Amino acid sequence: MDTTTANGVNSIRPPGRPQLHNLTALRAFAALAIFIHHLKVFGIDASQYIRNMDLECAVSFFFVLSGFVLSYSFAGRFLDWRDIRHFVCQRFFRLWPVHMLCSFFAVVTLHEPASLLTAYLTTTLQSSWIPTYGTAYAYNGVSWSISVELFFYLILPFILILRPNQVMLVICGWTLAVLGLLAFTAVLPGPVFPPSSERPWLDFYVTDASFVQLFPPLRMVEFLSGIAVYQLFRLRRIPAGWLASAQIAAIASLVLYAGAHDEITQFFANHASVMASVAYREYGMYPVFAAMVYVFAHQSGVATRVLSCRPLIFCGEISFAFYMIHQIVIFNLAYNYEIDKHYGPIAVTTLAAILSLGLSFILHRTAEKPAIAWAKRRFPMSRHAPSSQHTPLAALV
Repeated sequence: MDTTTANGVNSIRPPGRPQLHNLTALRAFAALAIFIHHLKVFGIDASQYIRNMDLECAVSFFFVLSGFVLSYSFAGRFLDWRDIRHFVCQRFFRLWPVHMLCSFFAVVTLHEPASLLTAYLTTTLQSSWIPTYGTAYAYNGVSWSISVELFFYLILPFILILRPNQVMLVICGWTLAVLGLLAFTAVLPGPVFPPSSERPWLDFYVTDASFVQLFPPLRMVEFLSGIAVYQLFRLRRIPAGWLASAQIAAIASLVLYAGAHDEITQFFANHASVMASVAYREYGMYPVFAAMVYVFAHQSGVATRVLSCRPLIFCGEISFAFYMIHQIVIFNLAYNYEIDKHYGPIAVTTLAAILSLGLSFILHRTAEKPAIAWAKRRFPMSRHAPSSQHTPLAALV
């Protein structure tokens, strides 16, 4: 290890941090699921072929994975207030350039209505902190999730500075509080907030659905589950002889649980509140995603070798840019050029995929990677030798 000095703070630079390539590849599949979900604009509803599962719940996987990877990458790195500040700055500028470019592209091409409020919230990545669809979906609808992510980044350092048993107490307490709130609302005779309008994406008031889907403290349970998975992974590993079976079992569990997802959502919709049904629809699968992350964090097994192929890793690396740009591409093709009406849904889907991949590659190379490199140079964090036996991995999200 070599010792360096950054802004007057002595730090120890640990050896290289290998990425978990199989988790990177899984990001590509999650982004693809969301892309397929948004093909409804072209009249393609893939959910009808998978028991009406809402593919948008793949966002929940990103939140769980983020909690695991950031905990694994930054546990033990917060030595003072400067590290906390620099961590938040690094993460903010990891998101902001691509987000702003896509928002600008949406305003120019889709002629999205603008206001001082939505412009401010979008620019500062706070659009979901006021949990209305009108603010969260302004300009580029998918950006609501990175606003939630920014809230996670602000909270994470104050969790990771705690002892492991204290971390688990925070996770359990927060999760019980959220689930208790949802259970309380499930038995209420009526909605808590006013009902949605006929065009909910334009509502600038809080509804039951927007509250449970967008409000960051509620979505925090998914991120916290990723932190819990890190704590388990740090202490307990699956024996090598059982790993292939565990990976197959995790995939089978995901498929089986996904098959029952719509039925359970409908049960909540018929027998509970809007809050409970929407909450389950959006993030009811996060425990299964947490199990997937734990199993595939191990860098061996048959599935790992398949997922670690270079094309899948590359798609995972550009998945953030792909996620941010794909809906704008789809809306442009559908509303500005009406390609689906002239050439059919298959042709326009192929074109949307090609354009989204091409633009995401450009955004990744020209905006995302340079911004990450600049933020690491401008806001360096202290380093010290990892306390555990494994080597921390580089941030994947």
